[in-house]
Amino acid sequence: MFKNSRVYIFSILILILILLVSPIQGQKKTIIKYWLWLDDPTDPMFPDLVKQFNSQNPDIQVEYELIPLAQYYDKLVTAVGAGTAPDCARFKDWWLGAFVDAGALEPLDNYLKNWSGYKDVIANLWNTGKIHSKSPIYMMPHQFITFYLYYRKDWFKEKNLPPPTDLNKFLDAAKKLTDPSKNQYGFGLRGGAGGQDQWLAFIVAQGARLVDKNGKVIADSPEAILANQWYIDLYRVHKVAPPSAPTDAYAQILGAFQAGITAMMAHHVGSSVLVTQKLGEDKVGVVPMPSADPKKPATMMTMSGNVIFSGSKNKEAAFKFISWLTEKDQMDKWCRSRQGQLPVLKSVASMPYYKNNIFFKVSLDQAKYAIAWPPLPGVGYISAQLWQNLMQKALLGEITSKEMMEEIANALRKK
Repeated sequence: MFKNSRVYIFSILILILILLVSPIQGQKKTIIKYWLWLDDPTDPMFPDLVKQFNSQNPDIQVEYELIPLAQYYDKLVTAVGAGTAPDCARFKDWWLGAFVDAGALEPLDNYLKNWSGYKDVIANLWNTGKIHSKSPIYMMPHQFITFYLYYRKDWFKEKNLPPPTDLNKFLDAAKKLTDPSKNQYGFGLRGGAGGQDQWLAFIVAQGARLVDKNGKVIADSPEAILANQWYIDLYRVHKVAPPSAPTDAYAQILGAFQAGITAMMAHHVGSSVLVTQKLGEDKVGVVPMPSADPKKPATMMTMSGNVIFSGSKNKEAAFKFISWLTEKDQMDKWCRSRQGQLPVLKSVASMPYYKNNIFFKVSLDQAKYAIAWPPLPGVGYISAQLWQNLMQKALLGEITSKEMMEEIANALRKK
């Protein structure tokens, strides 16, 4: 009998041990698929974040796929069409229109109302996840940039010019700092690849808009046509941009500013290190995007965020992951990495690392009034092909500002 008792006790101990080392029945691990691009795919930042999340959430396993940005949009479109989209993904604001029209994205409002970090997001940035001001939120903001103006402080000082804080001062300085005989020009106008963002910053800074508050396309309004004409005139009438402006892309406008060919350049925080390393901080000034009316400032912004696909069977787990990425510690880590842009959280933006850096500070100060490309299906075509073709023709006098803006408006209206 004593022997049987020992066998019984031993069996109980074995059973307890099995239960301790085995997964508890009912705690099935949820696997979520996440897609993203990284500007620097060798950066260990994101893999480290995934490991951290998976270790903190043993009931969820994040499996990610890193895709080059050049292939990313097409791969998402193909996956949605084939029913093989991931649960969630990194996303650009101007892709929203096409995917929402296809019913591919899950509205996030019901998830966000219970998320503790909602009020920490800079309020204006929620608009980047909407189709229009009254639509649901489809994208959770994560990283963004705003366009501002770099200028040569030393050149301005030599000519006793005030900082170019409005468009009148900007144009006056651009004229006075242009001397073709010295290969010196007031402004590096980007008419080539990628120039649509610089252009939009100047369009909205004049009070014009591509769409109204209800999402109606007004890119061919008299105000927008006039604003575009002002931009064209920088090259054609005032001649404050280099002769190469119609084809200049980022490398050319950056190189010209670094080489002392141009006095001003519109870009964002992403070029701050390259500019200051080449010229020195004492020669480089930065101001918010100059506006026509200083009481109504505006600039261009672009946002990358995170979305959940409507076909996902693991939406709760997907939201847990993308909201975790947007929490303070993870946000700060991402922003300080080689991928870093601007944090969407007020708690991160107020940290000394960002507040004490003039380039971050100016960028973040503009967040409350910055305007993104409208999330309409035609924006992809405009950005990839149409804008550059039209801008170059307008700068060369082959089409009018009105013709250019009518073409852009028509592209925005197409479904």
